[in-house]
Amino acid sequence: LVCFFVASCQKLLEGYEAGFAVGDLESMAYNLHMYAGVAVWECGDRLTKAEEIMRIHAKRMIQYNHDNGLRNILPHLQLALKLMGSAEDAFMTFCGISEDDFFQQEWHRKGRKTSESIGHTTRLYLAIMRGDMALGERIYEMGKMYHKGGILFIGSIMRAFLGGLVAFATARYHGDNEKEMIRVAEESISTIKIWAKHSYWNFANKLFLLEAEYWFLNGNEKLARRKFGDSIAAAAKHRFKNEEGLAAQRAAIFHLHYNRKQEASSYLKHAKDCYEQWGATGLVEQIDAAMSEILEGLD
Repeated sequence: LVCFFVASCQKLLEGYEAGFAVGDLESMAYNLHMYAGVAVWECGDRLTKAEEIMRIHAKRMIQYNHDNGLRNILPHLQLALKLMGSAEDAFMTFCGISEDDFFQQEWHRKGRKTSESIGHTTRLYLAIMRGDMALGERIYEMGKMYHKGGILFIGSIMRAFLGGLVAFATARYHGDNEKEMIRVAEESISTIKIWAKHSYWNFANKLFLLEAEYWFLNGNEKLARRKFGDSIAAAAKHRFKNEEGLAAQRAAIFHLHYNRKQEASSYLKHAKDCYEQWGATGLVEQIDAAMSEILEGLD
């Protein structure tokens, strides 16, 4: 947890190359899997760079007939492509089957739960980045088996964070599962608060965003506004461009809830700028559409 996510990408690639140099396929697969998760979910560096690196090493995994390593990296590559707005299916390109068929196969294979878990988390991440919390809730419910215990890999961290965001958004609709969602959300805050004590750099912006959603749910506009601002500022300072955009996007939804369309539009513009710098063209196009709808309402 103490290692800065932004600084770890190069070290993980070096570990991968060291494994490659001595023919240690397990070390190669582990370091490449960790690199892919950090590069796409956490680093906030250019997506195009991560996509190029993952594509090169996916080919290398095929060359070495390392099926498990390939299967663990493909969900990350697929996520990067979708965020970039590409229509390419990475599973079809490298395995000759669609994404849905791939995960159907994983479900029936013994010892394939790692790639299945990664696939669940990448789908949850994409739904949240697209602002589709209803889909995010369904994905979260289907993947509860991956939210229990285990070694603290990057996927575990993301599931705790993303699960909290989905839970807060779902609880605001006061459905039948409101109490359970509030429990999940508050548990997420407690967990990430502990992690933030060990690595403020990595987790401060996540904690502030969850706290903003907490105050949003509880109707405290002043504290929610402040925490959204704190999350955006921390993500910017710590160079998590993707999560800076996410915090700005969530802040826009907060202001729309109170019919503050001008402020919402400003935060969406901030999110768009972040996603453009990140290389997430698919998200940029979606925000353009949302901004047009808001601006029409201001005329």
